[in-house]
Amino acid sequence: MVAIGVFLSSFLFTKYAKKCGYSEKVISQIVFWTVIVGIIGGRLFHIIAHYPYYHRHPFEILNIRNGGLAVQGAILSSLLFLIIYLNVKRIGVMRILDIMAVFVPLGQAIGRIGCFLNGCCYGKPTDLWIGVKFPFLEKKVHPTQLYYSFLYFILFLILYNISRKERKDGEIVGIYLVCFGLIRYFVDFLRGDLLPTIFGLKLTQFIGIFIFMVGSILLSVIFLRIDTTYKVK
Repeated sequence: MVAIGVFLSSFLFTKYAKKCGYSEKVISQIVFWTVIVGIIGGRLFHIIAHYPYYHRHPFEILNIRNGGLAVQGAILSSLLFLIIYLNVKRIGVMRILDIMAVFVPLGQAIGRIGCFLNGCCYGKPTDLWIGVKFPFLEKKVHPTQLYYSFLYFILFLILYNISRKERKDGEIVGIYLVCFGLIRYFVDFLRGDLLPTIFGLKLTQFIGIFIFMVGSILLSVIFLRIDTTYKVK
């Protein structure tokens, strides 16, 4: 499902970017390298977050057949790569990031369904009607994978609607980062497979706060300066 999500979001991004006037060659290169960097970054972050396990099982580091890609690591590494790559290629950074940010949540929504089917990223035990029972767990748990999926799909619809209106460069990616950070921060309170670190928060929540702050700063800069606006026809 993760592969389907990546393929669909990449396909829609390519189609939309071409509509905005970018050549297929340029977009194909952006998609290819972004996916590669995202996979590497996501894997590295996952290994760091689960270092004790991989320290005991070093040969499992390259085994991604059973999952093991951290979304936050993939997002941050891809974002950093794109900023550097697009500047080197002299391509407008914010406009590309805006287009990409529209479809990333859709890919995430589909990918989280895969998490649900795989049984990873599950929530804390609950007696609520919405609780689900996985074969390897004794009690029903919050289907946090589906919470993510629902919220990411709503975010996709919101960003797609914004993309069809007049807006400032960087506005969409800023909103995406703010919302993504908030989603991870609040939903991760219900995660049952993550251990608290400092002040009762999980590592992913601290990263969610960081991503939220990056998005907030970006939006502040955008709306406090005189900038061009544009609209996709």
